[in-house]
Amino acid sequence: MKVLVVGSGGRDHAIAWKFVQSGRVTKVYAAHGNAGISQVAECVDARTPEAMADFAEKEKIDLTFVGPEKPLSAGIVDLFESRGLPIIGPTQRASRLESSKCDTKILLRELGIPVPEFAVFSDPDKAREYVRSVGYPVVVKADGLAAGKGSLVCDGVEDAEEAVQAIMEDRIFGESGNRVDIEKRLYGRELSFFCFTDGYTVLPMVAAQDYKRARDNDEGKNTGGMGSYSPHPWLDEDLVATIMNRVALPLIHGIRDRCDILYRGILYLGLMLVEEPRGVMPYVLEINIRLGDPEAQVILPRLRTDLVDVSEAILTGRLKDLDLEWDPRYRLCLVAVSGRSRGKKGWYKGYPDRYKIGVPVQGLEAVDPSCVVFHSGTGWGENGELITTGGRVLGIVSTGETLQEARDVAYREMKKVSFEGMYYRSDIGAA
Repeated sequence: MKVLVVGSGGRDHAIAWKFVQSGRVTKVYAAHGNAGISQVAECVDARTPEAMADFAEKEKIDLTFVGPEKPLSAGIVDLFESRGLPIIGPTQRASRLESSKCDTKILLRELGIPVPEFAVFSDPDKAREYVRSVGYPVVVKADGLAAGKGSLVCDGVEDAEEAVQAIMEDRIFGESGNRVDIEKRLYGRELSFFCFTDGYTVLPMVAAQDYKRARDNDEGKNTGGMGSYSPHPWLDEDLVATIMNRVALPLIHGIRDRCDILYRGILYLGLMLVEEPRGVMPYVLEINIRLGDPEAQVILPRLRTDLVDVSEAILTGRLKDLDLEWDPRYRLCLVAVSGRSRGKKGWYKGYPDRYKIGVPVQGLEAVDPSCVVFHSGTGWGENGELITTGGRVLGIVSTGETLQEARDVAYREMKKVSFEGMYYRSDIGAA
């Protein structure tokens, strides 16, 4: 069969790579891909849902799998389904779970799913009054899509007022800052929890630990992700059951029964696990409608079940008949980003702030073949050399019988790679 993967980041490279492993797949295309993806799939210059649907029809694509949130929120699934083209991902209505943090928090509260105390504002003055009145630290979140960076964690009132200013008035996230969700800052253990679902059955994947902050010791600004590892050190069967019964199942069944939305595809729950007198409570910080990045880079290499089989079970409503198989070994993803570097008019601070692109990347050919390199922001230069095109450039994914073994391998191999301004955290997977 022929498969089309939509996306151009590290997650999408991992998805394309996984489909290439399938004995049922004869050809993988990517729209529009990146330099790394082009080494495992044929990249096509289709950049709108309409262009992608036209390509899928012309090439008689048997399955399309959508990586990022933007095309899902733009209605690519609705378009493909209207043309009879098989595609994995939630519809545009279902995609509101990610594209509107404010509406989602309200819906979750109505469904009885645990969420932090929160309030929604479209007036920055009222938002500032609220953060002065609540008496506890908050997180200020832009309502719309912000590439994983739309949440500003605040230590006090001054921080919160500055966050309101930045999102709602300075519009650092553009139109996504029309409204904000201001919620009580919770303290506990964060967890990225992923599921496959056909709208009726929900199958949990193995979990991953993600690192969002730009700097060591979880300092600095939020990013799209600086690294991850799997399996998670303290996620056991009882906690999985709690998350499924308190969050995942009530959500998927609730939006189907109450909102007439059949959610099919990937469900990503961003949770804060808080110790309470009655036990651990999983509070929903965010919901995403796709695999995470860089969590996908450590989850998919552990998936032994053919991703084609999983996709077909989702499309035909037969997920209940599928038993997922997982490699028990550890995977660790270490992400290298475009850091501080000199430009023509001064210094670039580096990702997630302004960064330099078009910088040659060296050393990848020396990376041990036991590792997988997933590209997030790379392209080909005028002379065919590999260059940087984004803030997150690439991730090295290592394997180990223990987390420490995987960590040692990833850091050893990353030392072989170089580009101007290259930066990566030194504490991914550290105890």
